[in-house]
Amino acid sequence: MYYRRPLHNLSGVYKPLPTQRFVMMTMGGYWPIIQKLHNGHLGVVTRDSDFHVGERGRLVFVHSPDGGESWSHSIVISEDGQDNRNPAFGVTKNGTLLASFIKQVNYTDGAYDAVQKIPNPLYISRSEDNGLTWTTELAKVEGPGEYTSPDNGFIISSPFGKMITRSDGSVMMHYHTKGGVTWFITSNDDGHTWNSPTLIADGGYNETGLCDLGDGRFLAVFRSNGDGSLSQAHSDDNGETWSSPVQITEATEHPGDVIKLADGRILLTYGRRTTPFGILGLISHDDGKTWDTNNRLLLVADAGNDQGYPSNIQRDDGAIVTIYYSDQLIVSRRPRPNIIGIHGASVIYKPEDLP
Repeated sequence: MYYRRPLHNLSGVYKPLPTQRFVMMTMGGYWPIIQKLHNGHLGVVTRDSDFHVGERGRLVFVHSPDGGESWSHSIVISEDGQDNRNPAFGVTKNGTLLASFIKQVNYTDGAYDAVQKIPNPLYISRSEDNGLTWTTELAKVEGPGEYTSPDNGFIISSPFGKMITRSDGSVMMHYHTKGGVTWFITSNDDGHTWNSPTLIADGGYNETGLCDLGDGRFLAVFRSNGDGSLSQAHSDDNGETWSSPVQITEATEHPGDVIKLADGRILLTYGRRTTPFGILGLISHDDGKTWDTNNRLLLVADAGNDQGYPSNIQRDDGAIVTIYYSDQLIVSRRPRPNIIGIHGASVIYKPEDLP
């Protein structure tokens, strides 16, 4: 008797990539987003103080004065109420820091309650002093709309990723809603108010990374509700309409962050959330139309099973910084295992070393 069971295919060629890696934070670091601040620091909005799902979760900010090598203590953005989580992060044209998030209140006696369905309004925190102090309020989004509640704020499932500050100064932020619908909203007043939503994709997608390609063109990379792969769509009319989604990664490879490098190439990074776990990347030489799958990047090969959510920035000196989180890292095995638990870290590398 013969038995046949196909397995997931992950064949590929990985070339050496010189990198440096530094601990960003310990005892937290979930779902980090990185931005360049106007004072020259790198800033990250992330979550700490509880497990992946835990009602003590709080939103925090850390910053680096030396390009991602040294990192500050956590500065609390919001910890009021239950489980402040799932951030998006942006920097406006005048230097104001914006962090959006939800408060996951579906807990009973400390345990997540999947039956209890309390809506999640969108919150906006802002800092006028490069992240030292923050103020928080319900997001003010123009209605009417299916997810707008006058009493409870703008109801969503979650925001995600880097907010984009466009050349005209407007700020573009992604969020998704139940049923796998992805949207973006824009603000023309430094995040005080937001315009009516614009649809990106409807059909089973959620966490979406946005990239400004220039000349009114945008690229969106979103996670599938189904197999957890990444798909992408393009807009050539400043985000008003989007192409049909096209799958670009394998199952369980998500979510993605995508940036345009100074030399014109597009960098996409994502987490692989099944064995072999890791932080992977792809390069595009044609604004995301095709990806160089013959030269996949392997940025992190020792992450645990709860890991990923990379976020990228290119420094003024050209170096690229990718941050991510992982539930554990084995630093050494002798004389006994030395394991770092849940943490965030930064990986630094040069564009000339990329394919």
